[in-house]
Amino acid sequence: MINNSSNTIEVAKYSNCTHGDKDLIAIVGDTVLNANSVRQYAAFINNSSSCDITLILGDKSKGAIGRGIILKPRGSYEINQSNLYVGKVSAVSANNCRLTFTECVE
Repeated sequence: MINNSSNTIEVAKYSNCTHGDKDLIAIVGDTVLNANSVRQYAAFINNSSSCDITLILGDKSKGAIGRGIILKPRGSYEINQSNLYVGKVSAVSANNCRLTFTECVE
């Protein structure tokens, strides 16, 4: 879940972000982000209103539907300084779905 921080803590600011969409084909896993050693932040949003998406921290061959980070419809997952992961991120779904993502490097 993406959290909105309060005004009492310092907020991270990024000047170099990329944004994209990944159309997932049912049962076929796909790479969403390649490994990036300078990644500082990433967010993934399930834009579907009816299907789950499974995020896989690693290659698509390392996970399966329901074996990873499950994003429910309209759900999100965030990589930040508290849980920084710079490896490949893949995704798979039982249905055709669209995943939106953002990655920031500075």
